[in-house]
Order: sequence, then structure tokens, then C-alpha cells
Amino acid sequence: MKIGLLAREQATVLLIIVLTIPALLALTRPGFFPTQDYIYVARVYQMDKSLFDGQFPVRWIPDFRYGEPLYNFYAPLPYYLGAVVKALGFSYLNTVKILFALGFVLSGVAMYFLAKQFFGSLGGVVSAVLYIFAPYHSVDVYVRGALSESWALIFFPLIFLFAYQLSKKAGIMNLIWLALSLAGLFYTHNIMTMLFMPFFVGWCGFLLWQNRSVKSLGYLVAALFLGAGLAASFLLPAYFEKDFVQSDKLIKGYFDFRGHFVAIPEFFSTFWGYGASLWGPKDDMSFQVGVAHWAFLAAVFACIFKKAREIKVMVIFLAVEFLFSLFMQHNRSAPIWEAFSLMAFTQFPWRFLGISIFLASLIGGAVMFYLPPRLKNLIFIPLLLGVIALYVGYFHPESYYLDSVDDHYISKEILAKDDRLPKDYLPIWVKKISDQKIETPVAGAGKAQISNFHNRSASATFNATVKYETEIETPITYFPGWEVKANSAIVKIDEPDELGLIRFKLPAGEYHVSMQLTDTPIRAWGNILSLISVAGIVLLFVGRKFNRL
Repeated sequence: MKIGLLAREQATVLLIIVLTIPALLALTRPGFFPTQDYIYVARVYQMDKSLFDGQFPVRWIPDFRYGEPLYNFYAPLPYYLGAVVKALGFSYLNTVKILFALGFVLSGVAMYFLAKQFFGSLGGVVSAVLYIFAPYHSVDVYVRGALSESWALIFFPLIFLFAYQLSKKAGIMNLIWLALSLAGLFYTHNIMTMLFMPFFVGWCGFLLWQNRSVKSLGYLVAALFLGAGLAASFLLPAYFEKDFVQSDKLIKGYFDFRGHFVAIPEFFSTFWGYGASLWGPKDDMSFQVGVAHWAFLAAVFACIFKKAREIKVMVIFLAVEFLFSLFMQHNRSAPIWEAFSLMAFTQFPWRFLGISIFLASLIGGAVMFYLPPRLKNLIFIPLLLGVIALYVGYFHPESYYLDSVDDHYISKEILAKDDRLPKDYLPIWVKKISDQKIETPVAGAGKAQISNFHNRSASATFNATVKYETEIETPITYFPGWEVKANSAIVKIDEPDELGLIRFKLPAGEYHVSMQLTDTPIRAWGNILSLISVAGIVLLFVGRKFNRL
């Protein structure tokens, strides 16, 4: 019996993967396509290079200008996975395509397992297809090129699923899976984590109210803390060291959230475009929820007063959260945005659409719960094909560069162009960016000779013959944690100049100089908490297995 159920489950997952093919078919073409953000290819390259150099956890990337602490602040999980895919022999461009494709597939499968809990297998498949083919899902991939945000969509259903299971059965494995899912979101996208947490807390509150279980509350809180502990190596430095980078560039000018609220008609519009989010009520990109999604929502609420009260109440709760996600994109929500300063870093209120399509797709699967068995079996396949046919026209890029190769995105010449690089995480010591880039350490004329300079991802070495005391400037940006040693003795780092580069003085003599990015106390504590949390996961798992013997 169990083997038969497993085979049926596997067949259903395979069906979802097959149904996903139209959404990712454009990713199978040779070459590459333009998107609003194209730097993700270089981010995968820098992650791969840094890991190869032995840096872990990766915080510093060497080739953006004079080096920047990108992964100290930018959630790294999709890029770690990208380095793994690249290690299998793929090009960087194909690695990115694979990551986008996995995002489609895994988000759909995750949604299936969540919706199946409430609406059965057929409802789970319907929710999965609605989620995969939601127009905003295509916006993330083919318009914006938002790799990390598209991966965040994988974790929304997993978090809701394991919170639900934990509320039903307060056990160790459900706690572990919820903690891992939360950690996955924490490591994937800072902003989507912040936006999603109120909806997660609301879901937990609803589950606790529905089940009246105090024990479940303790397990849910424990899972949240354990998930945060797993991600502490990233979360702690990202928050407590944010004042070390020019984060104001993330919220000024074009990135001011006040210019990017969504007008109500845009949620219902079928407009599609590959342009930008513009100030005002009209935009050159789509912010639609989706015609099919609205139709499924209407159908669900036309049937909602039938059958199980428990499902009815849950659907109403999810609908309230859905409406709140839409409200947070409208300018009427401005007082909330103004009240919480961290929300300014969201930049675009329409990022809430990721949560909107999650909730709308989940609710949509309830149609299969309410329909009579014979009718739902009859219309199941036509419904799926109808959704795909309605939306598949959105799932392709505006154009394709058939001659694109890795070097077009990651070559030294490309990464040397300042206008091709984001300024999101420039250290505050960088006051000026020069068109002329030094490649090796420099010193006062005639005062020192520099040789054998080797610059790795988060370290560098060189030899110096110093005739008179002189100041040496290196082609590495200063950031807390950098340590300089001359003949194994620590050297005091001077105040950086307007370029923000590491400078220090050496007296006359022969030196072997080594430079290394070390952990600040907050980074060290983050690493320790993550290791303790990993050990905690292992102990919980082993303890559970031991108790079952």
C-alpha cells in the first residue's frame, strides 16, 4: 500500500516537472538574454572564484573595483549552489539558466506539497501550476533577472507547510524541517525575508488558534530561533555591520519606495512589458496578479460556504493575508512604510507581489476541493492546460543574444567598468572612484620596490624592499577585518584616502607582506552560532533516531 502511494506521489511530482517545461523552455536556447539586472552572472563567478581560493563563508569578492564585501550583506545561498553547478562543468551562463530553471521546478513542487495538505493531490497540482505560471514569476526571471528573489519563492510554501505540520504534530523532524526552510529563506533574500515574516507570524498565529496547542507554540518558536541560528553567520554581520557600507545608495533617487507604489488597475491589467518600474500610475513592466488567478479566487469564494468549516476558515484567513499583501503595494499603505525605516530598503513595494502570487496560487487550489469528484476529474487536465496556455506567452525574454559567452559578463575588462557594477555595498571609506586602476601596491618614488604581488579573493602577499620609511598603498579596499603583517608582525593600517584603499607605513628594510581578511567579533560570533545550530540539528536528528531504536 505504501509503495503504491509513493509511486503515485512520484508520478505526480514528475507531472509537475513536465508541466513546468513551457515556463523554462526559453532557458534552453543557446546564448543569453538581457534583463534589468545582469550582474548575477558575475556574482556566480566571484562566488566560484572565492570558494576555489578557500574562502568560506564567502564575504569578500576581489574583482568588483578594488574588492567589496558583497556576500557579507547579499544573501549567498543561490550563489553557493551556482558554484556547485559550475563545478559540474557548465559555463557561467548555463549555470545561471540552470538556477532559474530549478527555481521554477522547486517552487512548483514545494507548492504542491503544501496545497495537497488541504485540497488533495489534484488541488496541489492546480496550486503548483498557478504558482509556476504566475506572471510575476516570469517578471522575476525574464524581465528583472532577479535570481535570488525567484529562489525565495521556493521557501514560502515550505515554511507554511512545515509550520502547519508542526502545529499538527509537535515533533523533532517537523521542527528540523521548518528550521531548515527558514534558514534557506534567510540565506536567500534579505528583503523577501523581511516582507514575508509578518505573513509567517500571522500563519503561525492562525494555526495556534485553530489547534489550541500551547506545545506547538514552543516548537514553532524553537524552529524560528534554530533557523535564525543556522543563518547567523550571514544575518549578524549583515545587520550589525551595515553602517560600514554606503547603504544610503539603496534607498535614494530611483530607489525611493515612494515612487513605486502600484495602482489598483495594474493588479487586474493584462499589460506586459520589459521596461522599468516608473514613477506614477503607469509602468513599463507588469504588476498583474493574473487573470487566471483572479478567476480561481472568484470560483473558490463562490463555493466557499460548502463543505468543511476548517478549510473555509483557513481560506478566508489566507484571503485576508492576500489582500494585505496587495494593500502594502498601494500608496494608502505609505504610513506603514514611513513608520518602519528598514522597509525603505525594500525599494519597490511591488516586491510584495511575490507573496501575493504565493497566497493566490495556494487559495486557487481549493477549487478542486469544492468541486464534485466526477466534475473535477473531468476538468482537471483542461484547467491545467488552460492556465498554461493563458500565461505561457509571458515566459520568454524580450530578445536573445545568440553569440553571448561568459566573457561578455565576467571578463576583466567588463568588471573594470564602473558603470557596469552596482554600488550597493561600497565601503563608506570609498569617497571617489577613479577611472585609472592600480594593479599592484605603490610607494613613494625611489623609496621602495614591490615584487611578487599575488592577490587572491580575500588575501594578498608581496615582497617589499624599503630604502626609507614610506607609505604603501595597495589595490584593495579597506574594510574592517583586513589585517596586514610584515615579516609576521602586525602593521597598523592608516586612514584610507578618498579611494578607500588600504595604506600603511613601513620603515627601511626587507619585508614579506601578507594581507588577510579576518573575522570581526560579530562575524566570529555569527560563525559560532551557525556551527552550534548545525550541531543542534545533528543532535536532534540522531537523538530522534536513537529513541526510535
